[in-house]
Amino acid sequence: MLSDRQGFILCDELAMAVALDDRVVTATQEAICSVETAGLFTRGQMITHRDPLSSNQTTVNLVTGLDFERCTQLLTDALSD
Repeated sequence: MLSDRQGFILCDELAMAVALDDRVVTATQEAICSVETAGLFTRGQMITHRDPLSSNQTTVNLVTGLDFERCTQLLTDALSD
């Protein structure tokens, strides 16, 4: 789980690690999401809807767990070249 880690999380680097090697993903959760564009609650941020899933809604898989050692190795390899 992401919240079990100490220190800081490099969000862009982790997103790139997932794009480069999907084996870094250890857990996902299916969710209904949208991007807030009206500025009612926020602006330009992803909103996760807590409503039950229905067959006509588009869902995404949110990453909820990562292999941080593999992510660290990808980052180290990229910076050592």
